[in-house]
Amino acid sequence: LAGIIVDTKSFTLRTGARTFEAASYLRTNGADTVLVQRLLKEDVDTYIERSKIVQTVNFVKPGIAIAVGEEAKVYDSVLIAQTADILLTMKDVGASFVIAHRSDGKIGISARSLGEVNVQLVMEKLGGGGHLTNAACQVESNSIAKVKKHLEEAINEVLEGSSES
Repeated sequence: LAGIIVDTKSFTLRTGARTFEAASYLRTNGADTVLVQRLLKEDVDTYIERSKIVQTVNFVKPGIAIAVGEEAKVYDSVLIAQTADILLTMKDVGASFVIAHRSDGKIGISARSLGEVNVQLVMEKLGGGGHLTNAACQVESNSIAKVKKHLEEAINEVLEGSSES
């Protein structure tokens, strides 16, 4: 049950009737919702780190949010992805991008979308990939500001290309 809750973001994404049937089956057969809640708890420090990145958010276009980590700090790739997920849950955000330094010396971008913006195409322009609603890339750079500028250019190119079709 915990896996279903995580994978569907609490039944909000990629969720169909069979998802609910599976959850119902598990619950009927003893799945413990309190145990699930305990398993999914996070520590306060992780929450605070994500919140600090969220505080940097700016909208480069209506509905398209970019947030950045601190220039002198290294972030876990999971935290970068989680922050992009969280931004997508906020009002007026249809696509989110989070940029931060990674432990491998690269700068990572995690991208999420509700489907109106194809984040896969944006990430491919920067050497990455993924899917329509979930994508990422790693960039050889030492400047978040430079990567952000390139990201904004890639977003503009993808949006201009989609408006022409």
